[in-house]
Amino acid sequence: MKELRFENLYSPEYYHEVPNLDSRIAIRKFLDARETMGLAGISLSYIDTTPTDDFEKNFIRTIYLRHALIDLNNSFDLLLQIPWLYFRAWNEFNRAGSLRTRELKNRNEIIRNTDDWVYQAERECSIAKLLSYLNKLGNPIKSKVEDFIDSYVQNAQKLFTVRSLCNTLKHNHVLSFKELYSTYNFTVNINGVPVNLRENNLGIEYKQEFYDQEKSEQSLGEIRTVYSSDLAIDIEYYGGDLFRFSDCTHESDMLNISDVVSECVSYYDALVDLFEAVYSEIYPNIVPAFWINEGAPPNIKKGENGIDLNKYFSIT
Repeated sequence: MKELRFENLYSPEYYHEVPNLDSRIAIRKFLDARETMGLAGISLSYIDTTPTDDFEKNFIRTIYLRHALIDLNNSFDLLLQIPWLYFRAWNEFNRAGSLRTRELKNRNEIIRNTDDWVYQAERECSIAKLLSYLNKLGNPIKSKVEDFIDSYVQNAQKLFTVRSLCNTLKHNHVLSFKELYSTYNFTVNINGVPVNLRENNLGIEYKQEFYDQEKSEQSLGEIRTVYSSDLAIDIEYYGGDLFRFSDCTHESDMLNISDVVSECVSYYDALVDLFEAVYSEIYPNIVPAFWINEGAPPNIKKGENGIDLNKYFSIT
């Protein structure tokens, strides 16, 4: 994975402000994005990429992966908020804003220096609004964001993206991985001999009727049992509902851990590049405050006590 910038970013109190921009809020967002990206990097670095059939290891890998996905997705949103807040782009989508349309408008008027106005501005940040604003500005960040979106957010050529997997987590709260799925062992008695269909590479299909509990002679429908590589049971009422087993499972959406890890690492590296693009465009224009007369940045040193993450994170 690419190295994430950790130097030359200080906390907001070390910076000055200029009219019509919000430098210190942008700095805070730089720091928020960097921290969230760092957390994603930690999760990814502890995922063992060696294929294994060990259920316990695979389960732990998916926990790290779940955290990485959420942090990566949030990191992109935080990156978008940097130019959104720095340039006060949100103002263009208030009632009197030049870019306000029926589709692109703020749900509520954002008024600076009122309670929670920054929070409201954060909530109003969207890809469409920001791109519209950057286009008006002719800012090169626009093409960088668009390239990232085309490759990693809305890429129809991919079976999944970090964004789509996070939406699955949001709405379904689960991701299904093949490495965690236990297939059904189906054994049938053939001429008095128990035969495991999986081990013998055999399949079976049969149908049977089911009846009303009170009127045992009245058939209500049919149960269809199919076993090929796994068990599936469909239930159909005569003249009524069909209940397909496939609708109850996540089998069609099952993922390979290695495929998701690979996409996350590629996303992370591209996100580092996007971070650098936003940083290079905005940070040099932000004015330092309390060290400007000395001509040097503040004397901030790294702490002597680090954290040995290997004590707390491991899958071995």
